[in-house]
Amino acid sequence: MGNDLLKDELKELQLAYKEILISASENIFKDGSAAVIDEINVFWHRNKKLVHCILKNLCDSYQAYVFTGATILDMADFEHYPFVTLGKYHFWDDPIYKYAALIGKTKNASFDKKIREQIIATINDNIKILNEAADIIYILPIRLLSEVDAQMVHDAGIKAFLSLFKEKIDFEHYQKYFNTIEDIKNGLCPGVDKSLIFSSDDDNTLDLETRFNNYKKTNALPLPPTASDAEVFWFSIYANMRQAFDTILMCAEYQLIPYIRFDVAYTYILSLSVNFGDNKEIKDMIFKCAIAHVIYRTFDKEKVKNLDFREYYHSIQKYDLEHNLFLDLEDENITFSNPSIVKIVNIIEKNFESFFYYIKK
Repeated sequence: MGNDLLKDELKELQLAYKEILISASENIFKDGSAAVIDEINVFWHRNKKLVHCILKNLCDSYQAYVFTGATILDMADFEHYPFVTLGKYHFWDDPIYKYAALIGKTKNASFDKKIREQIIATINDNIKILNEAADIIYILPIRLLSEVDAQMVHDAGIKAFLSLFKEKIDFEHYQKYFNTIEDIKNGLCPGVDKSLIFSSDDDNTLDLETRFNNYKKTNALPLPPTASDAEVFWFSIYANMRQAFDTILMCAEYQLIPYIRFDVAYTYILSLSVNFGDNKEIKDMIFKCAIAHVIYRTFDKEKVKNLDFREYYHSIQKYDLEHNLFLDLEDENITFSNPSIVKIVNIIEKNFESFFYYIKK
């Protein structure tokens, strides 16, 4: 199937999904709301082969970025501008199916309420993307349709979690002998507590107990109120590790670059990527992921607030900021194995300064 034909099929797929989302936004959580969610999942599974074909053949390897590990792509906060700065194609990894699967499955009423609110927010955000960024940002539930071995990801997550402890233990041992956060701290390898991150506002200058208790107080979790510290700790750390492995393998499967906004997800992807050894493809992918994350963290939204999004996108593509940026990084010998955050930020700022000068001419 030719590239132009695939792109036409992708556009038609987006239009069809938009109609389903509009219907969902009007009927969600009314009587029969389960059928609305089912319709979304059925739609994607019905088009699974087409989505696989698009992801495998639409563009060259590692020329597309996928915005993943997030709840929404916040266009009201101009998040779509830095997202499309690098790459030829841009996909939003639709998480609606993931939230829908959690409704009514936990014993935590506040978490269930939060998930319902999140589904509505994500549906409305998706409609906005399809209205305002059509043919630039494409919505696909990549993680849902990925063929990454779930058991392999689970095993990798458990292995990484258990490696945090100074004694060689299995998960049954953890469940039996660990209960309080003090138990856990005493069992961790020396210094490893500083590498753990619970939330985006985590302050690792504080002790582990304080950070953990702050996390429990400020987050609605899919766990019963009676859950022990060990259960909460396991859920928070293992879930992030599993997601990191899943993201790396999913992107390797389709040869995409992960675009990670959330600091927690980014930190675990970066730290766990070392498990892939000297795999050049993975190292190059994570390096581009890191550059994209720094762009997100340093992006000056004030400079684009009065700039039409489509004009920005087409100017970025014409100017080819990505090519110029990576040439400068190469000239400074900055790589995955030889990073320098100060130099990376300076190079990014210099390239954006040149770009904005270019579009003002």
